Amino acid sequence: MSTSKPAENRPARLSTYADLARGGLTHDDIARLIASGELRRVRTGVYAHAADEGAGGGRPGEPTYERRRRLFVERTVAAAHTVEAGTVFSHASALALHGLPLHGLDLERPTATRHRAGGGSRRSSALTVANLPLDGVVQMLDGIPVTAPARSIIDVARTAGLESGVCAADQAIRRGLCTRRDLQAEADAAKGRTGVARARALPERTSGLSESVLETLIRLIVVMAGLPEPELQVRLEVRGGSRFRVDFYWPRWRLVGEADGFGKYGTGPDEIRENWVAERRRQAQLEEAGYVVIRWTWADLEDPGRIVRRVREEMRRQERLGLGPAAA
Repeated sequence: MSTSKPAENRPARLSTYADLARGGLTHDDIARLIASGELRRVRTGVYAHAADEGAGGGRPGEPTYERRRRLFVERTVAAAHTVEAGTVFSHASALALHGLPLHGLDLERPTATRHRAGGGSRRSSALTVANLPLDGVVQMLDGIPVTAPARSIIDVARTAGLESGVCAADQAIRRGLCTRRDLQAEADAAKGRTGVARARALPERTSGLSESVLETLIRLIVVMAGLPEPELQVRLEVRGGSRFRVDFYWPRWRLVGEADGFGKYGTGPDEIRENWVAERRRQAQLEEAGYVVIRWTWADLEDPGRIVRRVREEMRRQERLGLGPAAA
């Protein structure tokens, strides 16, 4: 068993009933604190100190997806106070505690694994538990046993889908939490388990260069549609000698792709406005240098076929101008 650094997204301070009772609180006291908003029940016998939060655990200005992640981490940490010995948090809960993306995952109940060779799983209203071998894959995060990043990613790919696994894998590799070789080893070890074909497909689909979930998803869409795989995070020179880094680049077509995710332009209105203007100026310079630029947002994921068609159309247009494979 190894030890890893704690995740950065810890929830509000939690206390068990025993903690509160040792502090002199009775059942009635706890009920009054819940009614006043100073405590929030997370699960049976575990409470969050929620005086600084809004109703239901919300925080001012917090995006919905961040709130869902934080509360899922909170439920996972709360479960760690009450589960039986030998329970190791895994799958989505392990990704959350490692601070990795949770794209496409069910965040209603924590997920864990117990060391049993027989396989299968069982679900209660508060916890989903798989029965799988855990030899050599357990780490500690702030005293909570979790499966290592590579194992957690492969488990998610098997049970939730390839996209969810690759989104987490790209960021894990980028942050140095695991390597493609680690992922391959865990995929090989998953032989005979549910969804092993997805697990085996994952390592070759990963890249430590993707900077966001949106970039990962767009890359998967275009590559799995049979389009050439783009180069990632390439620096392109424009007039005057400036060099701009772009998210995707197909060099034979001089085609650039940019993913405009939630945080690309900052947080405050002034910062967003300033960065948006700078980005549009940057695009104009790229186009003046002869590059074609396509931009995508999260809304474009609602129609993946449109993403593929746009790339193909721009490639064909460039080929008519003498670029692309025909010009090689």
